[in-house]
Amino acid sequence: MRIRGMSFQNGIFYIGKNHVSCAYHEKGRLRSWVKPINGQTLMKMIAQVIVSMPLWFKGLIMLVVALIIVPKVIPNVQWNGLPYYALFYCLFGTHFIFPTQLKKYHGAEHKVFSHKGLISRGRLKLIEKAAITNRNCSTNSVVVYFLSVIIMTVCFWLVFNEWNQSLMFASYTSVIVVPVVIRLMRIKAFLLVRKPILAISYWLQKYVTTTDPERIHLVASIQSYRKLAVKEFPDKLKVKRNPVQSEVRRMAIVDVTVIPIGTETASVSQYVADIHTILQSYKQEGKINFQLTPMNTIIEGELSILFEVIQAIHEAPFNQGINRVATNIRIDDRRDKIATMSSKLASVQTKLKEKE
Repeated sequence: MRIRGMSFQNGIFYIGKNHVSCAYHEKGRLRSWVKPINGQTLMKMIAQVIVSMPLWFKGLIMLVVALIIVPKVIPNVQWNGLPYYALFYCLFGTHFIFPTQLKKYHGAEHKVFSHKGLISRGRLKLIEKAAITNRNCSTNSVVVYFLSVIIMTVCFWLVFNEWNQSLMFASYTSVIVVPVVIRLMRIKAFLLVRKPILAISYWLQKYVTTTDPERIHLVASIQSYRKLAVKEFPDKLKVKRNPVQSEVRRMAIVDVTVIPIGTETASVSQYVADIHTILQSYKQEGKINFQLTPMNTIIEGELSILFEVIQAIHEAPFNQGINRVATNIRIDDRRDKIATMSSKLASVQTKLKEKE
């Protein structure tokens, strides 16, 4: 199973074999989608990345492009502009000047990849403690490119004895070198190549290209990962149980009321809708059943899963900018017999019929 991640200023993409998922923040709200890999999806991804970029970041890239092209098309200009290969320096070099929010989403992406257990909002605290470095990060390509430019420039200089020409050949050739070296790094026999590259890459990831993420960035990363997982590897969303545990599986019922405190208006429907989305994702995975009422939410499932779900929906208002949340919980856990929402309602209906 090969998954790639790509962070941008407002969120994170996870790219699988056939699908792309995305979770991002827009006007303080977490939104997400998952789509098949095709041209239309690619255009949507490019548009989201470009729109989310800060103005100064866009301006810097446009300035570099202008300094490459404009002097070459204006007649009678003595300066020929930056060489075309400066565009490669710009594309690879932007890793060193990532905007702050992008660094945080990048860090959240790495922590999800580094976490060895189940990826869910209920395990957010554990995911937060995972390593912020990733051995398959795109920073590896940046390191390989610039190391290759330096080494090959020296090699070409020994042949041409001219620095400008040597730098030009090295800059273009290094673009071809990058995918070859990245491929070789996956082979154990090339440890001498992989070890120094990863050492530099890890240092850059830790101090330059990522920053410790906040809760909202981790939630976006988890949401995007789970969206892709539902489509391509749903087995990774299930808790593995031994045979003894599966035989004594018990269901409990929880009555939950999540109250965001300090909302701008009296309405809380947007927070309820977000909680409903979280519950629906757990239901689609076959972990819970739930019933939304005007005053509360009733959830049915295994007790361990219910605690995970409760933490996830308790966190939901925080992810939309609320600073205080009060959550009321009542648990009905019957051990002498199996009790479900439907069975309890059926029992009441039976008693009512007996009285008629």
